[in-house]
Amino acid sequence: MNNKPLRFAHRGLVQYAPENTIEAFQAAIDHGCEGIELDIRLSKDGIPVVVHDRSLNRLSDGKAPKQICDMTADEIKAVDIPFAGHLLPHNPPVPYSESEGSVATYTPEQLEQFRKEDKRITHIVTFEEFDKWFESKTEDVTVEIEFCTDGLMKPMYEILSVSKNINRYIIFSGNDSTNREIHSVLNEKGRPDGLRVGMNARRITPENIDFIKNAGLYEIGLNDKWFTPEDVKMLEELNIKVFSNLGDYPEWWETITSLPIAAFKTNYAEAYTEWLNKQ
Repeated sequence: MNNKPLRFAHRGLVQYAPENTIEAFQAAIDHGCEGIELDIRLSKDGIPVVVHDRSLNRLSDGKAPKQICDMTADEIKAVDIPFAGHLLPHNPPVPYSESEGSVATYTPEQLEQFRKEDKRITHIVTFEEFDKWFESKTEDVTVEIEFCTDGLMKPMYEILSVSKNINRYIIFSGNDSTNREIHSVLNEKGRPDGLRVGMNARRITPENIDFIKNAGLYEIGLNDKWFTPEDVKMLEELNIKVFSNLGDYPEWWETITSLPIAAFKTNYAEAYTEWLNKQ
């Protein structure tokens, strides 16, 4: 069996622009990725913004340490995000270093090699701005929207319910309380036609299996080495697709291409594609 999971650029194609920026999303589209994964949080004034961390401290090189929830959307959008020092190299590090979330890590010496004299800057956008930008894209691309905190579903519902991109979106979270909030709002207001719902479970456990079986999920995210072929078969019988969370190393690439994995969320879409084309 030679399965080819859809390639979801994790936070965009981060070899070409800082994560969760329009430039990184455009790069993913330009390089033929079938999907994009992005993250959202809630600003102080209740506006969903496209960012993963609790603050912009890392992306701004320490110049914006305030929490996202303590900044207005306009304040967040005004922070300069430099390209220099925030682009990953083309290939995963060797040897691969795993963390709990299976994100590749680098030594300070390795990272210094990736820093270039790049004067470009970019900025965070609101999700509504992303939605309007994505509306103009005609490519067949699916977007996973990860809710990184509670309180997002009600303002997101207002945007999603009128979005022309509704059939192209999958909403989900890796937080149990946020997943339950998503389903509570959808049960109350009704699921907009075409909207798909996922869950970043990371692994199948006795604690989450009942929710998984009864939540009407389209897909579930599972971490590399944390699921088995039996898990995939069980989810397949429930008509739930499996998305592999990262696992950016060839040994794992061999695994996912031997299983009915629907999609692969990766920081290294180009390197994975090159590897795949050689097989």
